[in-house]
Amino acid sequence: MIINQTGPIVENFYSIGHPAIPVYLMDGVSPIIFDAGFTFLGELYVADIKKIIGDRQVEYLFLTHSHFDHCGSVSILKQHFPLMKVVTSKTAKNILGRPNAIQLIKALNQASETIVADIGMELTSFDKFTPFEIDETVKDNDILKVSAGLNIRILETPGHTADCLSYYIQKQKILISSEAAGQSDRTGYIVSDCLYDYDQYFNSLKRLSLLDIKILCPGHLFVYTGDDAKKYLKASMIECERFRELVERCLVEEDQDLERVKIRIKHIEYDHFDGPKQPEPAYLLNLEARIKAVAKRMNNTCNRKESVLKVN
Repeated sequence: MIINQTGPIVENFYSIGHPAIPVYLMDGVSPIIFDAGFTFLGELYVADIKKIIGDRQVEYLFLTHSHFDHCGSVSILKQHFPLMKVVTSKTAKNILGRPNAIQLIKALNQASETIVADIGMELTSFDKFTPFEIDETVKDNDILKVSAGLNIRILETPGHTADCLSYYIQKQKILISSEAAGQSDRTGYIVSDCLYDYDQYFNSLKRLSLLDIKILCPGHLFVYTGDDAKKYLKASMIECERFRELVERCLVEEDQDLERVKIRIKHIEYDHFDGPKQPEPAYLLNLEARIKAVAKRMNNTCNRKESVLKVN
């Protein structure tokens, strides 16, 4: 099954907020949530959480990585759930301590306010992003015992970012992968989000595909269950290789000119789509990083001394 709306997914596990930018909630003795979406959706996340858990506190917030659309409402959530412990990787903690990273997160969350109408919402005021503290860091293959019968396995899945984590809820066989598993748009096209390193990204995909998964939760739009979860991961690996081949071909045809390659890829992935989509400034930042990741691989593969890209 492919789910494209918020609400219960299986018993005690929910997608909340907005399907385009969800937060995932696992209810139980110790409620936990995964990721924190956009800043302007913070109060919506809080309202949805309280509808489910009432006056109880959220025990943990697990961040997959430090991107603006996954940590935007941490401070708002912390205001409402002051006992909540924020957990992520050591790398993400270091990134979130950099003033330039905080300024970029602020700017991109502000830019995202332009899509409010596109996702069917009406807001008259917008909360602003504020920095937050990381309470705990985790590493690959750590097992966090949240409560009886609720264990979370930590998987380092770099490639989308250097700090990207996936979380595997073992008993329920739920995988919160974020963009480590790629990201499908509403047309079914899977964006290969290899912003940091192409080979690491592809290897992370392969690692995730070997897990016994009943529910797959990427970063945005859809949740996949049963056979659809397995099919999605296989399709994401295929699309990843297709994207690499496309970029390599464009780099050759455009004489390694980054800006011209960006225009061609953007036309394929972004310009034709009229529905709600990633804010353009964020898309362009990500696209440039994805192209450079493939170009870096080309350099390494070809053992060239000169850069593939003609950029400063």
